[in-house]
Amino acid sequence: MTQIQLNTDRYEHRKREDVFPKEERKRRKKKAPKTQARLDAERGRFNFKTINGFKLIDVEYSVPDKATRKRRRKGFNSVREKFLAHIAKNCQKELRAIGITDKQIEQMKKGSVPNGYNVHHKLPIHGGGLNEFSNLILMPIPPHDELHHKVLDPQVSQMQAGETKKVKLPWSDNMVYVPPEHDNTRDQDKKKTIEMIPYVKTMTAARR
Repeated sequence: MTQIQLNTDRYEHRKREDVFPKEERKRRKKKAPKTQARLDAERGRFNFKTINGFKLIDVEYSVPDKATRKRRRKGFNSVREKFLAHIAKNCQKELRAIGITDKQIEQMKKGSVPNGYNVHHKLPIHGGGLNEFSNLILMPIPPHDELHHKVLDPQVSQMQAGETKKVKLPWSDNMVYVPPEHDNTRDQDKKKTIEMIPYVKTMTAARR
């Protein structure tokens, strides 16, 4: 078998040349300016009163200390299992309406979260929320993420332990998400109505 020997005598390590000039690199590192919609959201000002079927209400948002938040998040695991078993037994009609199959309902009775869904704290643990059934709701991930990205995160992302302020909180009395037929939520950039019904119908069809 022929052995190949590489000649490394002439190898010279060179620093990689930057693709962009120095000034261009600085410009790219700068954060994009905040839109007016983002600035309004940080101040709790929204051009809608509901989002994905959740009404916006005024609440005192108080950030507990780190140890308390950690303890509540750890305790959430067991509470979530009990919550899922509870709604699997008592809210089957509502679950089927958002695309949950009979097989998934049986899995929920054992504490399993259906794929594509999330157990959401209406008032987040970060804001003093508790692991109580009345503070929990099972909902699809896309509308869940919108609650955070469009409403909650801009208002509270910079808050530290011990701080309290009044915020607009998306709230629902339900324990299972109810898709709105018509929602006056507006996309703040494109000014288009957001409706979750098509998403839920797609998920339902995919599970049949």
